[in-house]
Amino acid sequence: MDENLLKQDWQQFQLLPADENHLQIEDNRGRLLAYRVRLPEKLYQGLVDTEPLILPKKVKSHSRGTTVNRHWGLWRKYSVDPHMSGDYLRDLPNSQQWLDANKDLFQHLTDVLRLLDPQMYIRYISIKDFLPPDIQPACGAWYACAINQDMTMDGIAHLDRSDYYCGLNVVVGWGDYTSSKLVLWDLGLVLELLPGDAILFLGRIITHNTVDIQGGVRNLVNCFVHQTPLSWKDKKVEELTGSKRRGGPGKHDKKGKGKQVVQMEPKEKKRKREDSNVDIGDLDKGKQKQIEESDGEMDKEMGGILNTDDEMEIMYATHDGEDEESD
Repeated sequence: MDENLLKQDWQQFQLLPADENHLQIEDNRGRLLAYRVRLPEKLYQGLVDTEPLILPKKVKSHSRGTTVNRHWGLWRKYSVDPHMSGDYLRDLPNSQQWLDANKDLFQHLTDVLRLLDPQMYIRYISIKDFLPPDIQPACGAWYACAINQDMTMDGIAHLDRSDYYCGLNVVVGWGDYTSSKLVLWDLGLVLELLPGDAILFLGRIITHNTVDIQGGVRNLVNCFVHQTPLSWKDKKVEELTGSKRRGGPGKHDKKGKGKQVVQMEPKEKKRKREDSNVDIGDLDKGKQKQIEESDGEMDKEMGGILNTDDEMEIMYATHDGEDEESD
């Protein structure tokens, strides 16, 4: 993480206020960086109603800020094979009851991911056939979630270094707060997030934190995919096919109606846009390099010749012609 980034005053960044429209932020090559969307009221209310299932726990300071913090779902830190997280196992049966009660929320968010980036969706769910029935992704396409409660203070700027290198996570907030802001330091942007707003973004690549929580207490669920379970799955594919995986999500340049698109363009090519598009400056060279080097480092780690399309064919072949389901 570039410490010089944090010397900037985030209050001087461009603010993108919350509204009913979808907000899409892309780089100058059309790659998705962040996407904000409002949840249906029924799904948001489900989060509110099921909060009593989350067992009480002490507030503590950690690398993200000062909150009540736990992780429920598929895990592979410090182990050879994937397993369910320690927090999930300690909190049973409440942890699974809460996940089951919010299954429609996770399916809705999975559908959003599938529309935004079908290849990333396939990449995420491709692990399912390699896992036993009792050890599976906990949050739709995402493998696990962090639940942070009782947030009133600004969070600490950070990168989600354990996440899949070019993967989208998704964060949803709930509580009696009226507004909050997510600072995307590398982009020079501040996104207002209201209760019930979902934000998908590249948490491993973009330095971020929550600031300016107004009106009360904020809770959030952050669904993510760690790199280590995917690396484990890729080794299984290599054993099955004799080929290593190479490649990542491709460029998606479809822009749906009712979306505000913020495209990070080179300054020398900056031009006015019409309709709902917002024109802002591109990442500077150092920040572009940060994103490109992240891709390069993982290419070295993954190596081989398989790409996402090959992976799709392998996954569909394991179903013997049956239709693949999202859950």
